[in-house]
Amino acid sequence: MTLIVALILLMAMTALGLAGLQGAVLQERMARNVMDRQVAFQAAQAALKEGEWRLRHADYTLPDAQGDCTAPDCLMPQASHASQWSAARWRRDGVAYGDSGAPMPLDTHEPPRMTLAVLSSSCSEAGAPCQARIEVTAFGWGTRQVTHAVLERRVTLMLPRESGEALIQARQAQADNHDTRVIRSSEGPTRPAWREVLR
Repeated sequence: MTLIVALILLMAMTALGLAGLQGAVLQERMARNVMDRQVAFQAAQAALKEGEWRLRHADYTLPDAQGDCTAPDCLMPQASHASQWSAARWRRDGVAYGDSGAPMPLDTHEPPRMTLAVLSSSCSEAGAPCQARIEVTAFGWGTRQVTHAVLERRVTLMLPRESGEALIQARQAQADNHDTRVIRSSEGPTRPAWREVLR
């Protein structure tokens, strides 16, 4: 009888040990996923900063009057909805990271990518520079190919008069129906410095 009781107790202890082991494995997976997500987020942040650097330091071509954007350095029309692109399209159409000289984000599956899109522009008085609102969208991978993060930031630029007028003509040919779902913001809900897009 004592042997049977000892055997039952041993089986119960084994079951408890296996349950604890499963819990530990699950927690380890969750921690790895959170870390992977953080790597993707930091890669997207780096690409976002590089996009802003590009706007300050590079000359970009504006979309033509039909809103077409064929030059490699062209600011895309906002209707492109880059935040909803697939990873494959980001690889094909996104701008590669690396021109600013900033170090490459560590441990990412591949370098992050970005797009620069025209939202709106206005030219107030004659001779004054025009103002353009540009949306920088960044896509970052984690350590695994399936983990990624998408961030957006809107930047206001002052453009020479001729560029601004060309930009207004391009915007007249586009529909402004951007659909972005925000799940987190670095500042308040009114004017976020960046926002993460729910895909």
